[in-house]
Amino acid sequence: MSTAYKRQRTTSAYEEQNVSAFVESCIHFKTNLTFHTAAEGRQLANEAMQNHPQEPNIVLLLGNQKQLQDKKALSSFFPYYSKAVESAINVAASGKNYLAEITPHARVLVGIVSSKASRHNCPLRPDMISALVKDAVHQARVGDSEKSVLRSVDIYCCESQNELCVATAIARAANRSFSAKRGRAEEGYWERGLPVRVVFAANTTKSGAAGDGDGFTCGSRRALEVAVTVVQLCQRLVDAPTNLLDTITFTEIAVGHVEKLKGEGRDVSIGIIAGEELREKGYGGMYGVGKAAEFPPHLVTLSYQPPNGIKPQEKLAFVGKGIVYDTGGLSIKTLGGMCAMKHDMGGAAAVFCGFLGLAMIEAPQQISTVLCLADNAVGPRSQRNDDIIRMKSGHTVEINNTDAEGRLVLGDGVYHASALLPYTPDVIVDMGTLTGTQGVATGRFHAALYANNEEIENRLLKSSRICGDLCFPILHCPEFHSLEFNSNVADSRNSVTNRGNASSSCAAYFIGTHIDPKYQGSWAHIDMAALASRDEATGFGVTLLLQTFAMSIYNPA
Repeated sequence: MSTAYKRQRTTSAYEEQNVSAFVESCIHFKTNLTFHTAAEGRQLANEAMQNHPQEPNIVLLLGNQKQLQDKKALSSFFPYYSKAVESAINVAASGKNYLAEITPHARVLVGIVSSKASRHNCPLRPDMISALVKDAVHQARVGDSEKSVLRSVDIYCCESQNELCVATAIARAANRSFSAKRGRAEEGYWERGLPVRVVFAANTTKSGAAGDGDGFTCGSRRALEVAVTVVQLCQRLVDAPTNLLDTITFTEIAVGHVEKLKGEGRDVSIGIIAGEELREKGYGGMYGVGKAAEFPPHLVTLSYQPPNGIKPQEKLAFVGKGIVYDTGGLSIKTLGGMCAMKHDMGGAAAVFCGFLGLAMIEAPQQISTVLCLADNAVGPRSQRNDDIIRMKSGHTVEINNTDAEGRLVLGDGVYHASALLPYTPDVIVDMGTLTGTQGVATGRFHAALYANNEEIENRLLKSSRICGDLCFPILHCPEFHSLEFNSNVADSRNSVTNRGNASSSCAAYFIGTHIDPKYQGSWAHIDMAALASRDEATGFGVTLLLQTFAMSIYNPA
């Protein structure tokens, strides 16, 4: 890796070793999940019965009530089927694991997934799948006081209508990769996790029963492995503290992944504008937010071309808010409001990992991803309220809230995506943990979706309800929202006058004002402030990008 992208660390060998190990662990990250066909699932059970494990494996059977009541199909698919399992299915409640049987080889759990879902929810109920898997993994960890792992978790899934949805729901719950406990700070802060083996019944929803075939509905085991890897990598990045994941180490990780992809034959590249170069090139939003920090702001652009000179089916650009820590700047946050602000780079992590996934599965689109990385720190060089900055778009902005910084970096990012790439995108999608009011507007389970046209809004909404990374539209009404940003001395202010006037929509509107006026394509903004983490990172946004822009791979006709 070029030393140009290596953090200038202290002379402490201890710090150097720890930070370098963390960076390398993110570049070479591997998932703890593997995927298996129904036939392979039977083989796994046979091996467990023959090997006499020290502790019985946790075996979780997942399905809705109708699927689990189909005795013929279930007995042919689930090798642990017994009278005890049959009885458990009859008495188990939806959403809670029920212990059906304990044998020398397996602790068999039945997890019934509700088939009830409102029209604004995903019908496969990935929320419930994640909860059931999290409980099963917890049961497997009980008594594990040493580093060695004594158990694995085998999950037999009846539902295969959308394997991407189910696989990533399992991945989110089975992941606990960032840890500084029990000596793991000396091992790249990486807990590799319990081995989780996921067995899919073949074409359950197409055939109406848990089939005996050996294929995956999505047609590719590799595609599923890629999806769960990038979702879990996103979780790892979002959970990492800023003393490990700053603007330069994030850039190092991006460079490392580009080098890996090149080694695998992908046509990828990376461009970096950082520090004073941002200032000189006019990225006033990026520079102003990050100039006070120990490590400078970085605008990182990753690019991918489809293989074999294929003409791209679509030209895409993703932009991510990457505030590696948000103190609020001089408009400083309270103690309670500042804790967990390491998660404020969740948008950049999502678009970065979505980009990696699409490149790894060789998506047929041309894709650029713009990471807007900055640390909104407090120091002698901090941006002040009343400062006037000049954005890359040429607009001037009067700062009236240094804690409304995400829209400033995204404003520069969307201008870069709309005007300065080698091509003009058909679609621009930006993601960020932007506004506290997002959770009020659309809740903790639906991201706020702001779009400049109905076509991209409906496309993302449909994908979100298929894959479980849920979105809900918010107002797009620039003629009303523009009034909130009036300034007597600049083209606009950066924060609203009235927080009670659709402030999530207003923040999105502000970002959109910095898109190149000549851009005529689709643009969508996704505010995921309440969704990026729930105590721990969720990996939200990655599956949405895969579902939306790789539907032909994950949901073949």
